[in-house]
Amino acid sequence: MNVLNITVSNKLYNKNPEETDLGKRILSKSISLMAEMGYEHLTFKKIGIALESTEASVYRYFQNKHQLLAYLINWYWGWLEVKMAQEFMMLNSPEEKLRRAIQLLVFPMDKDERIPHINEGTLQRLVVAEYPKIYLTKEVDAENEEGYFLGYKRICDTLGKLALQINPKYKYPHSLFSTVISAAQSQQFFTEHLPRLSDATSGKEDIVDFLTEMTLNSIQNK
Repeated sequence: MNVLNITVSNKLYNKNPEETDLGKRILSKSISLMAEMGYEHLTFKKIGIALESTEASVYRYFQNKHQLLAYLINWYWGWLEVKMAQEFMMLNSPEEKLRRAIQLLVFPMDKDERIPHINEGTLQRLVVAEYPKIYLTKEVDAENEEGYFLGYKRICDTLGKLALQINPKYKYPHSLFSTVISAAQSQQFFTEHLPRLSDATSGKEDIVDFLTEMTLNSIQNK
């Protein structure tokens, strides 16, 4: 079985967790614990206990909990970027690729056996619940310079280029897809927790249909 390596900026860790067994265990346990108890209640001490290790061992890899969350979310965008590239190879038109991209943003992820220490489905749910917390901070400008949002930007760039293939005169590709990606996360959250803020009565299929219609109508009508 081939091993798939996802590259994350070295500004997002003290020591690359992908290079050691302990680092990989920290990633795996952090995803499951954060998904279970939420970002606010997670601590490095709790991660260390779950690993039968120490709090200090987690700090060797990450400066703080915020950096850990940023790493996990950037890892997710990097993996999604690879997944989209693989899927796009089997599709012809930019419209088909956009439809598939929106499905990948919303539908549950299958386990990728090439990355045994990461549960992509659990990580996807974590992104839905926690993603805004990595940029709604006073440090956002400095962290932007550090590359905290590169994965997100690359996804927006990729989808924006598809929009311009459909309509070269379309003026708002980055605005559109930063909105679509944000809506893909928020609508999933609203459907589960604040249902009056969503019309997705049939669940994720309705979210995909809504986002696809909104996206293609915006691109094709300009």
